[in-house]
Amino acid sequence: MTKTTTISHSNYEEQGNAVLVLPDELPEKTRKGILIPRTAKEKPQSGLVIDCGPRCEEVKKGDRIQYSRKSASAIHIEGKLHYYTTEDKIFYIYE
Repeated sequence: MTKTTTISHSNYEEQGNAVLVLPDELPEKTRKGILIPRTAKEKPQSGLVIDCGPRCEEVKKGDRIQYSRKSASAIHIEGKLHYYTTEDKIFYIYE
C-alpha cells in the first residue's frame, strides 16, 4: 500500500538520488467510452521529472521517465499528486 503525504507549500529540497515525478494522467474512459472506476485504475508508472537530488547522475529536471510503481511514494504538493522514487528505480528515460 502506498503512503500518501500532503504538503501545503512547495518549500522542499530533494535529497540524495531522490526524484520527484508528476505522473501522466490516466484516461477516465476506455476507447469505447466506458467509464473506468477510480478503484480499477492502476497507479501511473510514467511521468515528468519535476526535481531531482544532487546525487542523480542520469536523470534531470524535465525528463520524461518510466519508473517502478511499487517503489514510488505518493505526495500531494499544492493539490496535485506527485510521486517520489529513486534514480535506481527508473527503467527508462524518454528522449
